[in-house]
Amino acid sequence: MRLKIVAAGAALLGLSVQAAAQPACLTHAEAETVIQAMLPSLIDTVGEQCAPFLPANSDLVARGNLLSQRHTPAAEMARDEAASIALRILNDGETPPPVEESGGELVLGLFEMGIAVAMNDMLDADSCPTADRVFTILEPLPSRNFAGLLILLIELGTRDDESNEAGPFAICEAETG
Repeated sequence: MRLKIVAAGAALLGLSVQAAAQPACLTHAEAETVIQAMLPSLIDTVGEQCAPFLPANSDLVARGNLLSQRHTPAAEMARDEAASIALRILNDGETPPPVEESGGELVLGLFEMGIAVAMNDMLDADSCPTADRVFTILEPLPSRNFAGLLILLIELGTRDDESNEAGPFAICEAETG
């Protein structure tokens, strides 16, 4: 059975910012950097959208804000690199201009908004308890490990995706084998 929370994570791979038939190829490290930079926003979004479906004492609802705050310093450190990667995704894999000249932070913000919109349709009474469990299990991990395991869950979730829709990026083949 495919977990809906994995599908929610896969929203990152299925954003409506698809610019090319062949999605940009990212290494695991690059994908982790993008997720790490967006981790506080991702945690906040999942917590807000799942709050109506979870008890008030669930980890995601009761401690989601603290978890988000704990990952904020690492996210801020990763944002410039993640913005550059996001620009490259939109630039058909070509090296973009420097982030400070190209609005990379804006692009990264658009990615965050796109994920929030995509997750809105995926998070419900059935998937939110799983999301709570995933975030509870990952909570003690450092930001980079948290992001790495989310990428792994995304990869596992998209393997079973029957839509075959290309997202804006894929993990490089050399990295997965």
